Amino acid sequence: MQEENIKDLTEDVAITKHWQWIKGDLSGNVVTFKNEGPQWITFNEGGRIATDLRDEFLQQLDPDIAGEFIKPNPAMIDPVNIPVLPIVNAKQTSPIRVLFDKQKKNDKVKLTLQFPVNIPPNGIFNLMSSSFDADEVRDELQSFILDQLSEDEILDCLHSSVQSLIESKYKDK
Repeated sequence: MQEENIKDLTEDVAITKHWQWIKGDLSGNVVTFKNEGPQWITFNEGGRIATDLRDEFLQQLDPDIAGEFIKPNPAMIDPVNIPVLPIVNAKQTSPIRVLFDKQKKNDKVKLTLQFPVNIPPNGIFNLMSSSFDADEVRDELQSFILDQLSEDEILDCLHSSVQSLIESKYKDK
């Protein structure tokens, strides 16, 4: 009889479904359901949400992906030596970021990125366009230019532009 209870407990642990907040202040956090009723869903981690809002605020995680978001705590063992549900990794957010995120009135600015690329002279482009289909020439030219850019260069340029924006916008601070 006791072995049956242990087997039932391990089966329940094995089929726990993990859900990730996709909207709201808890966005990114992963939770498991303790109870899902007609009005409320309560979480093992504490808190609840209206059942009608589940699909708007939560997304069920694939079991393989859920393992990336949870961290087992080996110190938590129940009396029959079966691990208790793992504790969810809490994403640490700085209080500064929380305040930035909660701002209702922010200034919208354009972030400009510029990359040095090689392009053929106008004469070569015109010769190609008159010899081949103009749309095909444009497509190949676009591919030629894009092939000159690496992901690392784009990210470096993006980071530099963000830093320049901060320095120019808040230069006296």
